[in-house]
Amino acid sequence: MLIVGALVLLAGVYGAVSWVFSAKLIGQQFTPLGEVGPADVGLPPPEDITVPGDDVTLAGWYFANPRGAGCAVVMLHGFGGSKEEVLAPSPIFWGRGCDLLLYDARGHGQSSRALLTYGAHERQDLSRVVQWLSKRSDLPTSQIGLIGWSYGAATSIQAASELDDLAFVIADSSYTSLSDIAREQADKQFGAWAKVFVPGALFVSGLRARFDPRAAAPVDAIRDVQSPVLLIHSRQDGFTPVEHSELIFAEADTTRTRLVIPEWEAPHAHSFTNDRVAYTAIVDDFLTSFAPEFGIRLER
Repeated sequence: MLIVGALVLLAGVYGAVSWVFSAKLIGQQFTPLGEVGPADVGLPPPEDITVPGDDVTLAGWYFANPRGAGCAVVMLHGFGGSKEEVLAPSPIFWGRGCDLLLYDARGHGQSSRALLTYGAHERQDLSRVVQWLSKRSDLPTSQIGLIGWSYGAATSIQAASELDDLAFVIADSSYTSLSDIAREQADKQFGAWAKVFVPGALFVSGLRARFDPRAAAPVDAIRDVQSPVLLIHSRQDGFTPVEHSELIFAEADTTRTRLVIPEWEAPHAHSFTNDRVAYTAIVDDFLTSFAPEFGIRLER
């Protein structure tokens, strides 16, 4: 009886700790509006929009470019961020004459309260955003590109596996899978002992948010992506190691995928912040090679 009691107690402790860890993984992330506004980066006042997602409503900004170059880009923020987070790099595409759509991911910013699923449901949200943008801009999806950072990068890759005619995908600092990044962060934030609870936390997360944690895996999704892909990842990334993008690249079709590890130093998802000119050149070179007709080509 003592053994049985001890086992029941251990199971209870494991379940309780797994529940706590799952809350850290999938808990909604509401961030106050950022201090940077559209006018600060040369954009006009946006149109506030909502897009029906996968059982959520997504809040976003739509910028119709007066130059009308026949292109559009969806820009996706990272974990715990909001659409304001990706305003700074928007001139990369605004200058090409492209329409822009920035939105808050589910459970973030002004979008619906929701538990996070690391791409399992977010990929469907993004697919609906692309459909909305295509209809609004009167552009085929072949003239729409995606660019995302971290969480947004992972979502972009996963959505692109189901949208086979996008102009391109740019994924900056993606993780390989939910299970990999969960183990990585359990170790960094709590110590090696915490990795024991990752399987339990993933199981509980799947039950609570109604998804299969194994399905949140850009490293698997990249095999089905038919569009050109640019992977960017800083070697100094202390949150998601550069090896994650290297593993994703290893599973990709290298005839239409490029991996760039910037020469300059930058923390997680901040390669653009630390050298805007060089980062823009990387994007421009990629587009010249894989999407030469995308927007107005700029001379540097």
